[in-house]
Amino acid sequence: MGVTSGSGKVFGWFANMTSVAGLMTWFGISATYLRFYAGLKAQGITRADLPYASKLQPFAAWYALIGCFVVCFFSGFKVFLRGHWDTATFVTNYLPLMLFPVLYIGAKFYYKDPVKPSHSMDFVSDIKEIEAMTWDEPPPKNKLEAFWAWLM
Repeated sequence: MGVTSGSGKVFGWFANMTSVAGLMTWFGISATYLRFYAGLKAQGITRADLPYASKLQPFAAWYALIGCFVVCFFSGFKVFLRGHWDTATFVTNYLPLMLFPVLYIGAKFYYKDPVKPSHSMDFVSDIKEIEAMTWDEPPPKNKLEAFWAWLM
């Protein structure tokens, strides 16, 4: 890439694609947490029963889900304005955005694994082994650590 003057442009394409793909990963993490939270609510499990529960959830997950989608959707919006069309910018900004649902739906069909309803999610299998691997956090040593523990 460093031989020609267009190497900066190619690097920009890769940067755009990886940025959008990274944001779509965070979109998927947020969607996964919201499904997990819906499963907990459907089965009557409170977040207080979990070893870790952030005070900012589920609002932080909604914020991340919506924020990631908005940033990805508008990242290459300039190409839709009159006289600014650039095929390379369109492809590098919107291909990962379009690829995410296609790959998800394709995997669901390929593995023949339907989306599980919230009431049938499994939260109890192997829980003893998982809890055996966790540990209690030590108490905070100062006010900064106490604030951080309260925040988390």
